Amino acid sequence: MIKRRMIAALALTLAFTACAFPSQAADSEFITIGLSYQSSDTTAELSASDGLKLCKKGEDTIEEASDALDGCGDIVLTLSGGRITVKDKKGSKITTLTGDGSECITSAGYFSTDDYICYDGTSYRGGIIPYINKAGQMNILNYVDMDDYIKGVLHKEMSQSSNLEALKAQAVTARSYAEANKGTHSSQGFDLCSTSHCQNYIGVKGEYTSTNEAVESTSGQRIYYDDKPVAGYYFANSGGHTENSEDVWTSALGYLRGKLDIYSPEYTWTKTFSRKELTDMFSSRGIGTVESISVDSYNDSGYAASLTVKGSKKSVTFTRDKIRSAFSGSSLKSRMFTLDTDGGTLQGSDGGGSTATKKSLFYAISAKGKEVLGNVLSVLSPDGISSVKLNGLKIMDGSGNVTAASYDSSADRPSGQTVKFTDDSDKLIINGRGNGHGVGMSQQGAIEMGKQGFSYIDILNYYYTDIEVK
Repeated sequence: MIKRRMIAALALTLAFTACAFPSQAADSEFITIGLSYQSSDTTAELSASDGLKLCKKGEDTIEEASDALDGCGDIVLTLSGGRITVKDKKGSKITTLTGDGSECITSAGYFSTDDYICYDGTSYRGGIIPYINKAGQMNILNYVDMDDYIKGVLHKEMSQSSNLEALKAQAVTARSYAEANKGTHSSQGFDLCSTSHCQNYIGVKGEYTSTNEAVESTSGQRIYYDDKPVAGYYFANSGGHTENSEDVWTSALGYLRGKLDIYSPEYTWTKTFSRKELTDMFSSRGIGTVESISVDSYNDSGYAASLTVKGSKKSVTFTRDKIRSAFSGSSLKSRMFTLDTDGGTLQGSDGGGSTATKKSLFYAISAKGKEVLGNVLSVLSPDGISSVKLNGLKIMDGSGNVTAASYDSSADRPSGQTVKFTDDSDKLIINGRGNGHGVGMSQQGAIEMGKQGFSYIDILNYYYTDIEVK
């Protein structure tokens, strides 16, 4: 054994012999996650409690390939001269890696006990791949089974304390999103990053009994539309209505249709800016002193579709989801908002001029008092809870009179607003509802549906249009 390690330590390159060793979970599905990339760091420390193993990245497998790391529990990877040197903690060289993405380091117990490997103080399932990118930097990647990846994502995207059905729905959406967005960072040698740009991922420390159960009980399941797997987009809170995909981004996708959401709990927020703050905020755009802020139009879902900032020199208009980030350094939580002012002048009645009138309003009496019924009702029967649309429902009163119920959601939609300023102390007040881009599944709505007894399949079918889960 000592002789073999000495030979491996002197070798300049590693010859893989995968066929001589077993591979892990040949029927698994793997994904590559960027933990560190485009970084100036030239060293990385790896460790495992039961030692490390040098392996080869296969196609949806990890294959044992060399005994070069046998007996090593802690190693340091150092990028130098376009290659990666592997040293032990004492600084003695063990071997050299090419960094081409084929070399994978796991814990020695990975093939028998599902032990973890530690990088930068965090434990991960699967293996760690050191990869030299086109700029000559060393990226650190996690090559991991898809379901194990989702285990490290789920709690960061929806709290482990949420009910199981909501967690299952989140597991399916997160897996669907990951599948549809594989290769997003292919230029850097991996599929998805570990931040909110893709999905938040923190490895084993993000795992809990509840989230792991949700992942395992939905193992492999994805959202399908027209018999093709699709991305499961999600966000925090709809504010009462979800969005059409084309109203946020560009493409109209049949399964991402805006719809009334009666399950997302009330979530309101307010942002306030003085005219001086706004002028400073938009100074880089060369508009001069801000004279007015206008929501030019709202879409059918009640979200701001176009926002114009008029200055003394020029005007600039923001559309779709760019509105949320228009106020530099102070992103808006959603585009479902109306304008108000303290000191300035507001044009547009109650957030927007003419509005339609709700037809045949119907009310429910709850612990909160009298509430207007939305477009969808939850009905309890011997078969469980089901959803019934209010529109077209026949309702009989105590006198035997029959009325066809209807709900016009356009009554909640303003048509446009403008706030004009005359003094630097004049304030713009933005009163909003909801949190997120509004496309797909409202996470807080999913949690509420789970509390009310809906299954994860019910939840997914409520927020996505004409889909299958399989």
